[in-house]
Amino acid sequence: MKANKKLLIPLIAVLSAMALTLGLFALYREGVISPLLFRSTEGLHKADVGETIPYEPEDYCENLILVNGDNTLDPDFLPEVEFYKDTDVLMNSCIIDDYALLSAYINETYNKKLCVSSSYRTYEDQERVYNEEGPEIAALPGTSEHQTGLALDLYVHRFAGAGFIECEAGRYVNSYCQDYGFIIRYPEGAEDITGFSYEPWHIRYVGQPHAEIIAEEGITLEEYFDLFEIGEWYAYEDYLISRQDEDEITIPASCDGNGVIVSPDNTGHVFVTIDQSS
Repeated sequence: MKANKKLLIPLIAVLSAMALTLGLFALYREGVISPLLFRSTEGLHKADVGETIPYEPEDYCENLILVNGDNTLDPDFLPEVEFYKDTDVLMNSCIIDDYALLSAYINETYNKKLCVSSSYRTYEDQERVYNEEGPEIAALPGTSEHQTGLALDLYVHRFAGAGFIECEAGRYVNSYCQDYGFIIRYPEGAEDITGFSYEPWHIRYVGQPHAEIIAEEGITLEEYFDLFEIGEWYAYEDYLISRQDEDEITIPASCDGNGVIVSPDNTGHVFVTIDQSS
């Protein structure tokens, strides 16, 4: 009996720990407790940048515009778009160089041409697509990332849509697109957060270091925004990041203005990203 008791105590402890873990996970799935409790953000941490000064950007980037059912675009929203190289594919100007690098790698490594089936759409374009394909497939006008020019639907010959992940090129894009500043915008298992099912063919540009952090944490763009307290500064490798009120933009007084990128986020705030290596 004594031997059995010695075995029983650790068994009870293990079962109790398992029950607690399952209970916490169930509460997390129901949204009762914050998903932040399940994340590690060792790479991204708060930083003391000292004195800050007002900053007026000469230009804005659009890489961190959030678009979903809660954060919509006005019908008159017009992003900065241009044709990709010698094609008729319109993209947001800020993604062209990095997409070219990704496309070149796929071509050189897998001998496949990376193609774009859908890129920038106007509000009217999205309205037409929605009316033709219906709500089960297409997003409501104003809620589609394609209206920013930051989203691309990709394919290679014989592998399109859900089948994109079944080829080597598609698997590479899904595993390493963050190296080029892109994320898989609608990852598997995040439907309750993004409002969309898993789309391995749909990539979204956010730039660096945001793409790397999102990939490392295994989170969605919505969850990424939640990592930042308004007005605080964070450090990640050679970068400083701050999410601020759009009418009160500041940078560290020690910054000479080089390497500063400011992007509206479509929530009344902006992201200020500073590459300190530049």
